[in-house]
Amino acid sequence: MHTSVELPAAARRNRMLANLPEADFERLLPNLELVGLALKEALYDANRPIRHVHFVLCGVVSLVTTLEGGAIVETGLVGNEGMVGLPAFLGAMTSPVTAFCQVPGLALRMDAAALREEARGGVALVGVLHRYTQAFLTQLSQSVACNRMHGLRERCARWLLMTHDRAGTDEFSLTHEFLSQMLGVRRAGVTEVLRELRAAGLVRYRQRRLAVVDRPGLKAASCGCYRTIQAEYDRLVGPPQRTGIMRCS
Repeated sequence: MHTSVELPAAARRNRMLANLPEADFERLLPNLELVGLALKEALYDANRPIRHVHFVLCGVVSLVTTLEGGAIVETGLVGNEGMVGLPAFLGAMTSPVTAFCQVPGLALRMDAAALREEARGGVALVGVLHRYTQAFLTQLSQSVACNRMHGLRERCARWLLMTHDRAGTDEFSLTHEFLSQMLGVRRAGVTEVLRELRAAGLVRYRQRRLAVVDRPGLKAASCGCYRTIQAEYDRLVGPPQRTGIMRCS
């Protein structure tokens, strides 16, 4: 556990927890443990019991599906707007999806059984979780439509913006192979798009690390799907904290 960060203040960095009334927030605190999220660490594995949920403070967690033949495709991502382990709240003890850390950070870990117990008597907590569920479903459905209808450059810009929103840092580890897996495309296509974005001065990429240099320009290169997803999280979960943001680098 990270003892250098005050738990109540850290907990409010999660947008879901920040929306809880004070009494509900205080009741939840004893069940939360501050933990680090290491690169590629699995928070839960496909078809295995989900024993803990994680309220992300900073960093990025990818939800990925493994297809027949071994191909891996990202189906969703979670940052400080949400919670990893939503199936456990919805009554499913397992999921065919794997959740792993894409960008290192911090999270508040809670026993899944304790969450379900708290939800039985916590109207406010259930409301927050239901709103997050709706926002996350919007992310999934909008991403499916985006992947079907929009070009790779737009899709890549959207993914980079969503990752940047949640990373807690302007620079993070990224390989061409990993990004091609997340977008479900060939590596050669990702290499070409990243070259274009770098030439336009939107990103910097070297030694397997990508830095967002021109965020407004990257937003202009993205499709409207990014704004739709962002607006729905702001509406249902609450806007991001504008001051005292915890940085994870």
